[in-house]
Amino acid sequence: MAEVGVGGGLNTFVPTFSPATGQLQIEFTRSVNQFPITRYAQIVPVTAMKGYYLKIDEEETARLVTVQDAQWPLGEDRPTGINSDFEFVAYTTQRFQNSFSIPQETARQSAWDIVASHARIQAAKMMTHRAYRAATTLTTTTNYTTGSNYFAKSISLVSGAYIGASVVDPVQKIIRAAMEKIIQNTVGVVTPKDIIMVMNPTTARKIASDDGVRDYVKNTPMAYSALTGDATFATYGLPQTLFGLGGVVVDDTVSVTTRKGSLSPSRGFFYGGDTPGVVFVSRPGGLIGNEGPSFSSLSVFAYEDMTVETLEDPWNRRIKGSVVDNSAIELTAPLASLYIADISAAS
Repeated sequence: MAEVGVGGGLNTFVPTFSPATGQLQIEFTRSVNQFPITRYAQIVPVTAMKGYYLKIDEEETARLVTVQDAQWPLGEDRPTGINSDFEFVAYTTQRFQNSFSIPQETARQSAWDIVASHARIQAAKMMTHRAYRAATTLTTTTNYTTGSNYFAKSISLVSGAYIGASVVDPVQKIIRAAMEKIIQNTVGVVTPKDIIMVMNPTTARKIASDDGVRDYVKNTPMAYSALTGDATFATYGLPQTLFGLGGVVVDDTVSVTTRKGSLSPSRGFFYGGDTPGVVFVSRPGGLIGNEGPSFSSLSVFAYEDMTVETLEDPWNRRIKGSVVDNSAIELTAPLASLYIADISAAS
């Protein structure tokens, strides 16, 4: 197999496809809107690279120590009450870019739109970059509180419950307990329909093989769809929702962590690798966040959201291109999230 480099040495001409192949083009480039991060993170457009978002005391709306605190006896002064706490939390976006450069002669003589092809590749790389930053944010233990919304093992959340445990329906027990924790932590604002369980394909495969999950699917109207393998079960054998969750997302974003030309390319998934970990997040509403109250777990503050630019450089006879992402990824509502690092450990 011959590889033709672009932009270096004498590689300014790309041979025409053989007519016998029907101009078959092999390109493993993932469309930007196919990245799973779009299903569990919310984009918040911003007009400044530095700013603040307002965080209001989440417990005050449900505080009820004693009913006497709100009692107002006749003839007495009105109780003064207690002001709610609020905090301005800072964010700072960072600018990232991937670029390419193609000789004009190459672009003009290519049998396909080589500029668009390179732009798609760089956009996919930037989305992979964003997905990695999101996964890192969601799996950083210091963003959580142990015993409240972080559990190193599922048995710390539900005694004896882990994948393969002898207890009845361990996966269902883990999911139910996680939802209850989030509902308690958010004083009932986040509901099960808002909660999404995120994992990688390795974890999804193990969850899909759990007897309780298989019985759940078998005893629902979705059973036929599962047998025929339609789009509902395209997420590695799991339905789009499970045990009352708002959604199930298998993040199958792959990153290649070795340089080009490596004899042993290293590829891997996010969210724990081979260790079965799951993150529960809240993402109500659409992809784009609106002004006002929000309890989406993960927010992407986008000053510049995947800007694609091309530039003709006549003097150097090159076409330059770039994809820019200027954003900050923040766990804006940690109490609407819950992270279990390992749901397979028995002890």
